[in-house]
Amino acid sequence: MKKFLSTILCIGILFGSAPTYADSYVMHTIQSEDTYWTISQKYNKDLQTLQSMNNSSEQELYEGNIIKIQPVKAGKTISIQVDGKEVLPDQNPYLENARTFVPIRSIAEALNIKEINWDDSTQTAILENNGQSIRLPLGSKTATINEKKVELDAPITVYNGRTFIPVRFVAEAFNCNVNWDDEQLLVDIKTKNNYTEDIYWLSKIVEAEAQGEPYEGKLAVANVIINRKNNATFPNTIKDVIFDRAYGFQFTPVLNGAIYNTASEESIQVAKQALDGYNNVGDCLYFLNPRISQSFWIVNNRTIYKSINQHDFYL
Repeated sequence: MKKFLSTILCIGILFGSAPTYADSYVMHTIQSEDTYWTISQKYNKDLQTLQSMNNSSEQELYEGNIIKIQPVKAGKTISIQVDGKEVLPDQNPYLENARTFVPIRSIAEALNIKEINWDDSTQTAILENNGQSIRLPLGSKTATINEKKVELDAPITVYNGRTFIPVRFVAEAFNCNVNWDDEQLLVDIKTKNNYTEDIYWLSKIVEAEAQGEPYEGKLAVANVIINRKNNATFPNTIKDVIFDRAYGFQFTPVLNGAIYNTASEESIQVAKQALDGYNNVGDCLYFLNPRISQSFWIVNNRTIYKSINQHDFYL
C-alpha cells in the first residue's frame, strides 16, 4: 500500500470553477490496509464492479484517496439549498458514513462566509465569519471550532481537484439549521435570519388553524405547510406557501386576517420542532376540519392519511 501524501494544494483546489456533471456516489476513504478485495467485502460489492466504477484494474490503492462504492439512490444527484436557493457546486456532493460532503468553495459562498483561507504548512482549510473560526485539516477526521476539537464521521479530503468538507458540520457551526430530505436527496439549509422568519410565519399559521388542537394536531398542520414548501407544485418558502393564491386563498386565516394574530409559545415550539425535521403526517399536503369546512374538494380528490382530533389530513 502506498501512502498518499498531500504536498501541494493549489488555489484551484479551493477556488476552481470548471463545472462537471455526474451522479452523486456513496464513497469510501482508503485506509492503510485497504485493498479492492477488503472494500468489496466490507460493502458487499462485486470486486470487478468496484474496479470498473473507479476506472481501475489495479489492486494498488493510495491511503487518503476516496473511491466510489455505489451511486446514491437510483443514480440521483444530491442537491443543496440555502434559504430556498439551489447551490450549484462545480463537483457533485457525495456521501460517506451517511454524511454529505461538498466542495468547500461552493458552500462557503452560499453561506456568505467572509474568509476562506489555506494554511499550507498544516494542510488546513480555514473558514472565518463573525468571530467564528473553523479549521479543517486535509485527511483528518478532527476539525476545530474556535480551538475546540470536534470529531467528524469521515475525513476531509481532496477529490477531483476540490477540497470536500461535511456540509452539516460547517453549516451548523455557523448557526444554520440543516435538514436532510431522504426522498429528494436534499440538504436544506436555513441561515439564522431565514430560519427565524420561517418560525415566525409557521407558528402563526399553526396558531390560526389549530388553536385548541392537541400538540400532535398542531405539529401535523406545521408539517403540511413544510411538505408543500418542499413540493414542486407549491411555492418554495414557508411564507409564500401560506399566502399562496394560485387557486384562491389556500388557508382561511389569510382570508380573514387571523394569520396576523400572536402565536402562543406552544405554536412557536411546534414550528421549531417541525422545522427540525419532526414529521407525524408523512407526505400529507392537505388538511381540513370536516365539521366546519365549506369546500369538500379535498375529500373528493385526495386520499385520507389520518385524523387528529378535529382535523383530517390528506395526501
